[in-house]
Amino acid sequence: MSSIPKQISGFYMLLIALVGTLSALVYFSGSSISSTTAMLVDTDLPLRDNISKLRFAIFAQKPILYEYYANTDREAFQKKFNESKNIIKTGLYTIPRDDSSQSFLTQIEAQTGQIAHLAEDLDKTLNNPNIDWDRAREILVEVSATEAKVTPLIDTFVAINQKHVTDISDVAKSRIKLIMFAVIGFSVLILIFAFLFGNKIKASVSQG
Repeated sequence: MSSIPKQISGFYMLLIALVGTLSALVYFSGSSISSTTAMLVDTDLPLRDNISKLRFAIFAQKPILYEYYANTDREAFQKKFNESKNIIKTGLYTIPRDDSSQSFLTQIEAQTGQIAHLAEDLDKTLNNPNIDWDRAREILVEVSATEAKVTPLIDTFVAINQKHVTDISDVAKSRIKLIMFAVIGFSVLILIFAFLFGNKIKASVSQG
């Protein structure tokens, strides 16, 4: 009978060790999830929003130029195109230039600069008393060709950012699953140990 208190003490020591291990696992996994979530909220989701706005502004430029060619409304053209240019400039400035984005942003900046230059040429052509319609059409063809160069750049950049967001989300989900499995595993272990310990206590009492 004297060994029973020692067995109970050993059981509680084991229980404390398991609880401590589980608490540490939950704490560190929870901290990782918290930092991952903060990164998504503070950095990656706003970045995706900025890239989306940049993409929309870039692809809005060609229709603006074609509309100007069709109606020669210089005031409406200048208003719309300048708004588009400002959004692009802001987008290119606010997106961080790290190793993965520097090349894309530099190329996108060069191509959008070329479109802005072509827009100036179109404005000069259409704002002439004797409009050279052939030249205006040539400029629009060049605009289409330049946009075609931008499209794969911006699409690839969007895909890279989306993959980064997805990867971070997957890490958070895996951490949550780890915590769930740890809690379930801990509960099962406690039940098993409690069952075995109970049987052992009964056996000791019976022998006594």
